[in-house]
Amino acid sequence: MNQKIIPKFLIETDVLADHLITDSKTESYLIKLMKSGICFTSVLNASELYLLADSNLELQRVNDVLYSIKVLGIHARYCLSIPNHKDRFNNLRDNLFYILAELNKLTIVTLNPVKFKDNKVNCYHPEFITSRII
Repeated sequence: MNQKIIPKFLIETDVLADHLITDSKTESYLIKLMKSGICFTSVLNASELYLLADSNLELQRVNDVLYSIKVLGIHARYCLSIPNHKDRFNNLRDNLFYILAELNKLTIVTLNPVKFKDNKVNCYHPEFITSRII
């Protein structure tokens, strides 16, 4: 049987925020990614979006985005990988985000892929991925 492998993406906050500010007449990177694979984010990213929301309308838009993708929690076992990556990142947030991608075999999608460069987890700008969608 020839089964198609569905890509799985871990979406960084910058891509989610980009979706929230993209004109509704324009297809955002997030929409394009959702059409080509399964999109995940973390509870950390979700929390960042909620911190940025200043009105009830913005809160509703954040809710709508988060209901449309899968939000992953931070499992206690992820802290066991911190010593392996502590020199790669300047903060705990990026460390945990990377470990979440690594342990769940997800490709990181961010507007700033250099942040996660030279690691064993694939990390791409959304334009790179969406330009290759057939």
